[in-house]
Formats: sequence, C-alpha cells, structure tokens
Amino acid sequence: MDVLEVQPETVRTWRKRGAVPIRQLLLAAQISGKSVEHFNARDREGGAGREPAHAEIEDDDDFLLIDMLAAHVSAGNGAVNGHHEVIGKFAFRRSWLKAKGLHKGNAKIVRARGKSMADRINDGDILLIDTSVKTLSQDGVYVIELDGEDYVKLLQRDFSTGGVRVISYNPDFPPQVLAGEHANQLRICGRVVWHGGEL
Repeated sequence: MDVLEVQPETVRTWRKRGAVPIRQLLLAAQISGKSVEHFNARDREGGAGREPAHAEIEDDDDFLLIDMLAAHVSAGNGAVNGHHEVIGKFAFRRSWLKAKGLHKGNAKIVRARGKSMADRINDGDILLIDTSVKTLSQDGVYVIELDGEDYVKLLQRDFSTGGVRVISYNPDFPPQVLAGEHANQLRICGRVVWHGGEL
C-alpha cells in the first residue's frame, strides 16, 4: 500500500470486487520487475493442492488489456493450431490502439515460432494481430493459413500473375508465388500491427 500509495479502503474495494485497476498492476510490475500476470494469480487461502484463484485485471481510462492466445504462428515451416486458449494479457494504451484503428474485440496476441522472418520477427516474439483484416488490401505482414498451417509472412500482390507473393525476411527462405487456385486457398487471419521481443 505504501509503494502504490493507496489506502486500506481501496485495497478492500479491490478484494470485494475481485479486480485491480491495470494502472496499479503495471506500477507493481514495474517496481518489482515481475510480469503483470504474476500479480493476477494467488493461492486461495494458501491451501496446498487447491486451485488458484484469479483476480480479474480491469481495463481503465488509459489502458486496454488484449488477450494473448496459446497459439503459435510459424516463421518457418508451418504451425498447426487448434483451440486458442487465452493464456495472458498485455496492456496497450487506448490512444495508441485508436490511432491504429484497432478495436479490442479484433485485437489478439500470438507468438512467432521459427527463423524465416529473422531478423525483423524472431523466434518467440509476440505479435499483435488485427483479426478484422481478412483481405489483402495493402502489402504488409499478415498471419495466414495455407494448406492447413499457420504462418506469419510478408504478403505482396503480384500484378503480373494476379496472385500473391509470400515473402520471408530471412534470405535463406525464398519467396513463394501463389497464383490461380493456390492463391485462392490462402486465408488471411489478420494483419500484424506490432511485434515485440527480447533484444
């Protein structure tokens, strides 16, 4: 309470509601060096073998929490993903999301796996996806499904064939040109708006 500069009554309110404002959790994470998710789980009554209770983290006036899915998109040879379970949340400023034209309901976070997009997008990087984008209206980095597998790739329209060029940033992975029926089989799952990872 001293570090976060809140009163006991405020903490009692958080406990009663089962929710803590994201601003306070971000401050706690910054001060402690731990992740926000660290403060989102606690043992109920401290009992051994009991299921953990989770306090809800709330959006606030400045930040929105975006779901991170237990899904990987391949920056390599393809990844098959089934049910997309929510495994965490990341906070983004409302103003930034609005400037990107990104609504919370269409925003999801996944992880990249593989080396085909290095050094721009590396193995383990997190990707913020706008899932409302389902068509290739402009060249850019997209999450796609092709032949039943999920990828993150740079897509460019190929006006010479009327198809799509699927490009990896890593020069060891040659571009692929999809035309005709094969291009029609490519499904766009969303556009990559932002990515982050370890330095």
